[in-house]
Amino acid sequence: MKKKKAEKIILFLVMVALALLYIVPFLMMGLGSFKNQADAAKFDLSLPTQWIFSNYKRVLESGKILSGYINSLIVTVPVTLVSVFLGAISGIVISRRNDKMSHGIYYYFIFGLTLTLQTASIFFLLQALHIYGTFFSVICIFISLRIPFTVMTFCSFVKGVPREIDEAAIMDGCNFWQMTLKILMPILKPIMVTNVVITAIDVWNNFMIPLFYLGSAKKATVSMAIYSFFGRYNRDWQYVFAALMLVVLPMLLLFIILQKHIIAGMTAGAVKG
Repeated sequence: MKKKKAEKIILFLVMVALALLYIVPFLMMGLGSFKNQADAAKFDLSLPTQWIFSNYKRVLESGKILSGYINSLIVTVPVTLVSVFLGAISGIVISRRNDKMSHGIYYYFIFGLTLTLQTASIFFLLQALHIYGTFFSVICIFISLRIPFTVMTFCSFVKGVPREIDEAAIMDGCNFWQMTLKILMPILKPIMVTNVVITAIDVWNNFMIPLFYLGSAKKATVSMAIYSFFGRYNRDWQYVFAALMLVVLPMLLLFIILQKHIIAGMTAGAVKG
């Protein structure tokens, strides 16, 4: 009994230490965004001697953060909606079929998880299709990168849903789309929310793909805006911290709001299948 209690205490302390690894930098960044230049450059957790809220105003006025928000939303929203929807449909079909073709398609998607982004070949392909430098090209790239993981997680989750639900829906006269949208989708809500959050965070924070394939400062996403902002204010850490907070805050709020569903989706995806 004492041994189990000691193991729980050790596990708790380890989890606290891991949590601090993530929380401490965020707190330092948050506090630093309200400090003056000298205090922010100390990189500590001390409270500001004077709370300077105008740092955020300065960032919004000169950092092109708002235009970066808009451009990031133009990319993130369609990528998230399309990849999750296609992943859900594919996962349902693949997991409900038990033949060699469906197994082959599943492993084809899994193989996609191991592939790296071929920068040069994609660049020439976009040039040949005359879509280089457009939001559409970046959206297509992100969807192709997110689909394998989405299909894998939906397949794992759907396998834990009894087939009797499908059979009952078909007997009641539902076609495939009615069964999928009205019966299965509500059941798949935890894994859907999980994929929405993971996809949105991944696309929102991605820097390299927009940098390589948008090719225009006017279309810069928020992560690219932060990069250029950091170059201009590399010594004004209070502005850098404020800009980073503005970038992190939307995805942080999304994660906090949907945290319950994310945990349920990831747990179910890990044990079912």
